[in-house]
Amino acid sequence: MAETSAILNVTDLTVRLGGVAIVEEVTFSLVAGDLNLLIGPNGAGKSTLLRALVGLLPSSGDVEIAGRYPASIEARNAYVFVPDEPALYEDLTLAEHTRFNALIYQRPESEEKALAWLETFGLTAKVDEFPGTHSRGMRQKLSLALALGLEMPLTLLDEPFNGLDVEAQELLAEGLSRHAKGGGAVLLTGHQRELESLLSARVMELREGQLKVKAPSQSGKR
Repeated sequence: MAETSAILNVTDLTVRLGGVAIVEEVTFSLVAGDLNLLIGPNGAGKSTLLRALVGLLPSSGDVEIAGRYPASIEARNAYVFVPDEPALYEDLTLAEHTRFNALIYQRPESEEKALAWLETFGLTAKVDEFPGTHSRGMRQKLSLALALGLEMPLTLLDEPFNGLDVEAQELLAEGLSRHAKGGGAVLLTGHQRELESLLSARVMELREGQLKVKAPSQSGKR
């Protein structure tokens, strides 16, 4: 596989489900410092695209993460993916999640950083509780804290603003901008119109399987 300076490089990615092309010949790349917002109507294939990028759905075309195939150890050590529904362990407390996440990714420093994000989201008093007792928004905050605490070169987030209160949305937007400014690359999906003004991001629109790139917004907080 050819070396590339892009953290994420996608060429002619096509995803077919039941014989129907949901994503068709999508090509784009992300480099350090990129903050990209993927928009599109419901059913446009935004979640499908993200899942295909990390190998959770069969696809054709070529995807490279840090110059390697997504299933390789090198690539897996370079990205974190957060699905639209929080994937949590109901028998672990919030604090135990941060410790377990640090062990799984072999990034011991991420435990403290994830706990700091939980504090930022106002969940410090809840760290010894189990996520099953929490609301959708609180579970989303835990899922995001775990991902952001890892500070991976590539962060993929599917509808991360769903279920968050206004304050948490602003904190998340600021955190994603800081991560990009620090050299990370971020790709997130969203459907809220206000996200384009909240984030100073390159906007990509997925419609009928085709990808279009818009100019970055100048009104965000990045």
